[in-house]
Amino acid sequence: MRLHGPLTIVRTLALRLALFALLWWILTEGQPGSWPLGGLFVVLATALSLSLSRPVPWSAVGFARFVPFFLWWSLRGGVDVAWRACAPSLPIAPGILTYRLRLPPGRARVVMTAVISLLPGTLSAEIVRNNLIIHILDQRASNEGDLAALETKVAALFRIRLSTPPSTHAEAS
Repeated sequence: MRLHGPLTIVRTLALRLALFALLWWILTEGQPGSWPLGGLFVVLATALSLSLSRPVPWSAVGFARFVPFFLWWSLRGGVDVAWRACAPSLPIAPGILTYRLRLPPGRARVVMTAVISLLPGTLSAEIVRNNLIIHILDQRASNEGDLAALETKVAALFRIRLSTPPSTHAEAS
């Protein structure tokens, strides 16, 4: 598959047009009279974004699978942190986890490191070469499976094939 194939460009164009139109609709509180000028701004913003950032292959199916995963883990992460904050014994065993990234450098890694903080008790700290350093609230919890699942979802979103199995190394802090 070519990086800049016609389907990739059409998908990118459609997505950006939709996002800028949604942004305009939100900013104008849905006022129909704003669309003659808004349509022009949406088209200009889309053209500018395409000139500044090249299209990236992404999968509509991967996106459809990523959204529920993202929402579920956001909810779980919020509940987990709230529970730990309210628990009298404050059940934490903080540590540092080193996760060997299988995603190539680029946008997919950026998405993964941003979303990782939604997993219960995790916070991206740093990328060193191909290793993602993650602060974890409870090193007794099994974070490796969650991280591998997230990386797989992000890879599917960006149409990236992961070939090696995930690996981690934990340290107490």
